[in-house]
Amino acid sequence: MSAEVRKCGSAGVRMAGLVLGALLAVAFGAGEAVAQGLPTSPLALAHGVEREGTARYRDPPVNVEGRYVVISLAEHRLYLMEDERVIWSAVVGTGTGTRLEGAGQKWDFSTPRGMFRVQLKEKDPVWVVPDWAFIERGEPIPPPDSPKRREPGMLGTTAMYLEEEIAIHGTNKPELLGQAVSHGCIRMTNEDARRLYYEVEVGTPVIIY
Repeated sequence: MSAEVRKCGSAGVRMAGLVLGALLAVAFGAGEAVAQGLPTSPLALAHGVEREGTARYRDPPVNVEGRYVVISLAEHRLYLMEDERVIWSAVVGTGTGTRLEGAGQKWDFSTPRGMFRVQLKEKDPVWVVPDWAFIERGEPIPPPDSPKRREPGMLGTTAMYLEEEIAIHGTNKPELLGQAVSHGCIRMTNEDARRLYYEVEVGTPVIIY
């Protein structure tokens, strides 16, 4: 497969990566957060406050230093972290968690949890349409080399792949963000996806919880 063309969507989404229990623990309860002067709402973040990101939402990740990304499925929000500081955040769309069967196959449209790394970054990515999309549309499944398999623009203007079929990418429907809406990928506005594209490198850790 060309590096310019990647799939996005859950073909039996794999629970890849090590699930870090420490990432799931909230260091402060709501009352303690107020007592410590920490924001109690993710929309009230004073970005850059020392330890604010880790104290409010999660313990520091294990074996991760410098810049990394945290995605909260419950909040539908992505946090760009620098050590123990939140330096930027953005609303995202995540997997619906629904399931589909057809043509002898099964799919689970959940966003996988765990620790990943950015494997590949692409500008103007082309979506290679998986079998499940044709089943959802009620259309015959074309052969793998069919032109119907290629759909430019569906992944927005930039994409950062965590696995072959799971990516953080832009969207042509930004009005749907902030909820469980995708087939497993993490959607952002095209503007936010472009910013993240330039903020992270291949190899940057991405923690999804």
